[in-house]
Amino acid sequence: MPESCYRKSEGGLRTQGFFKRNLSDQPLVTIITVVFNGEKYLEQTILSVLNQTFNNIEYVIVDGGSTDSTIDIISKYEDAIDYWISEPDKGIYDAMNKGISLCLGTIIGLINAGDTYTKDAIETIIKEHNNNPLRIIAGDCKVMLNRANKWLIRKGQIASLPYNTLPHPSVFVPLAIYKKHGLFDINFKIAGDYDFLCRCYQNEVKFSYVSEVVAIFSPPGLSSDYYLAETECLKIRLRHDLPFLRSVSISAISFFTITAHKILIVLNLWKFIEAWRHGSIR
Repeated sequence: MPESCYRKSEGGLRTQGFFKRNLSDQPLVTIITVVFNGEKYLEQTILSVLNQTFNNIEYVIVDGGSTDSTIDIISKYEDAIDYWISEPDKGIYDAMNKGISLCLGTIIGLINAGDTYTKDAIETIIKEHNNNPLRIIAGDCKVMLNRANKWLIRKGQIASLPYNTLPHPSVFVPLAIYKKHGLFDINFKIAGDYDFLCRCYQNEVKFSYVSEVVAIFSPPGLSSDYYLAETECLKIRLRHDLPFLRSVSISAISFFTITAHKILIVLNLWKFIEAWRHGSIR
């Protein structure tokens, strides 16, 4: 049993047969936040969801068993959260899969602790969704380039697939697509969303692009492990038979450059140790 579990609806505690549903004029959107020990950043994420101009949102939070004050922050907004759970998981994609399995919405957005939506993000996405209900929709994402507060805009343009991924905070996926093509592979630590998008791409799922910033990506966390990210991305390209060497793949070049650099560091260290052993260094 989970350590903490809470469901609610407009009438209070959620019980079987009494759920939020699509309104007659707009679909129900499920937003999922996964978090672990996110006391510094979670509240800003929650507020960015609760303050949306679109008003038919189901909000789900999946916590990985935090030991800081994360649960206190969730409890503070408990009346506005439709479902939250706190228990150990097998990583970020396992937590995302839990959230998706619990949701009731027609279309799903994933926004991690620390990331935020622009105020009219969901409304912008829903306008496109209403025109193309069975498409994955991607908008632009504002990303901090480094700790010097320099920002760039990562485009959600579909042309980047399959050689590069889309910024996951600004990607929204209909529940029907998850049901048909599966959830995230929990064996990946960083690039499971890229694997999922490649799977959809190869199965000819339709995509739509909204040329507006809908999400803001927090300063680097786990995804800042560039070497791990590129290692996983190369595995995914091989898994999906993507001819990355025929493309102008900066990431592939970067991977081999970083690998060569690490090998040189090890060789130089070995030379230093040998020189020290033979008395060349005093």
